[in-house]
Amino acid sequence: MCKMSTIENEPFKVVEEIPIGLHIWWNNLGEVIRGDAIKALGGLTGLLKIKPRVDIIEALIPFWDPMHNVFHFSNFELTLTLEGIAAYAGLNGNLRSRYLVAPRAVTPHKFLDLLSISREVKDGNLAKGFCTFYFLYRHYGDANGFEAPDTGLSHQGNKGKWEVRRGLAFVVTFLGILICPRSDGHIELGLVGVADFMIKKANGTIIPMVMADIYRALTVCRARGKFFEGCNMFLQLWMEEHLCRRPGYMNYGLTGLNCIEEHENWVNGHEFLKGTKAWFAHLISLTASKIDWTFCWLPVNKVIFMSAGVCFLLLMGLQSIQPYAPHRVLRQLDKSLN
Repeated sequence: MCKMSTIENEPFKVVEEIPIGLHIWWNNLGEVIRGDAIKALGGLTGLLKIKPRVDIIEALIPFWDPMHNVFHFSNFELTLTLEGIAAYAGLNGNLRSRYLVAPRAVTPHKFLDLLSISREVKDGNLAKGFCTFYFLYRHYGDANGFEAPDTGLSHQGNKGKWEVRRGLAFVVTFLGILICPRSDGHIELGLVGVADFMIKKANGTIIPMVMADIYRALTVCRARGKFFEGCNMFLQLWMEEHLCRRPGYMNYGLTGLNCIEEHENWVNGHEFLKGTKAWFAHLISLTASKIDWTFCWLPVNKVIFMSAGVCFLLLMGLQSIQPYAPHRVLRQLDKSLN
């Protein structure tokens, strides 16, 4: 985490560094177990290679309209789209056939049971609804953790079961650190229910939950909140790609490339500003003619939008329910209301 200042010099925090232990854990996962993690996370694993930019997030916050969940610039508005985030996750914009995964209440005992950790293990944080990164890493992050004494694992002696739970624990940790972060860096117990479902079910998606949490984080920070409690890296990638005017066309969905991992190549040659003040000055003068309205790697045949009578969807996040008005973003998907 990193402390910084908003435009009004009120300090707040964002996820700025990915723990080296998370990288080590990912690199040490076996091929089969890594496949299980990819099944759950899809292209989101590409976030491990992204360097977070604090200044972009800080500069964007004053442009956020919490009444309509959009960014208002000089003569236009923008907001993240479900289709766009789904493409980043490797779903090629297809959400209609997916089961929307909602947060799940998980007791400390259920948390330990799903991770095959003995209920006799004592940790005062569990009763408060969270665990630390170290707690999960000590049991499953270390590649040699299976041989470690006094781990408190209920499947001790069965390395195959340990490997399977190792993948589940990684997905929980990934979600807790990068997707649904807390200001103290700890991990919500309820994420184990989400991770368990994502690994067991092939058609689930957490994309609506991710977007709801980003919306909530923007609104909280707009009201002088001190921590961006959402996936700031998604917001960073989204803004950078809108600012790149690209004459070519590339469909990562058809080529099989990971949109997140290819982001650096996609924006290569575009010089981004540095510093919050420089970004804010640029954004305040930004006009509709200076951005790329549609991501050309995102061909969407069927967008999600509501009728004129019911013009919004409700997205369930980890901590709140947020409205999403798809008709406001059709231009970003190269669509019209006609």
